[in-house]
This record gives sequence, C-alpha cells and structure tokens, in this order.
Amino acid sequence: MGTGEFRRRYERKNYNTDVVFSLQGKAYAGTLKDISMGGAFVMTLSVNQVYKGDVIVISIPYTSGQKNIKRRAKVLWTSGEGFAIEFF
Repeated sequence: MGTGEFRRRYERKNYNTDVVFSLQGKAYAGTLKDISMGGAFVMTLSVNQVYKGDVIVISIPYTSGQKNIKRRAKVLWTSGEGFAIEFF
C-alpha cells in the first residue's frame, strides 16, 4: 500500500437514499450517499449540528422501501456537505 492510500475494511456501495438521523433527541434529514457493512457517508444541510465523536441513530430504508433498519453509529469526520459514520 503506497503513501496516501486508504483501504476500507468493507467495500462501499452507492445508495443515494433519503434518511433520517437523530442526535441528542432531535431528528434531521439527510441523504445516504454510500454504505458498507462498517459505515456510511451522509450528506445533510444540518452538517453544522454534527461533530466528530457524536453518536447518532440513523434510520435506513431497505431498498424495497417497505421497512427501515435503525443503527447506532459514531461520527468519524465531517466535511462541508456531510459526515462519515461507523456503525457499532
């Protein structure tokens, strides 16, 4: 592995699905851009409410749209358009 390369433990898949996540009792809207078994990237206009180390609960719809799965996750980093999470 060369300098600057980053290897993910799990392969990320594009998802592009609207999601709801909650942080400290408040709900926010976002778009799940990609997902893997270990984590995901969420784009949101509420990125200024989220900080590295925060624990969120995210509700992710199944591709069929019939049900959602709720997962707890830790915010790994934020950018101007969203944040990366790691599931636990």
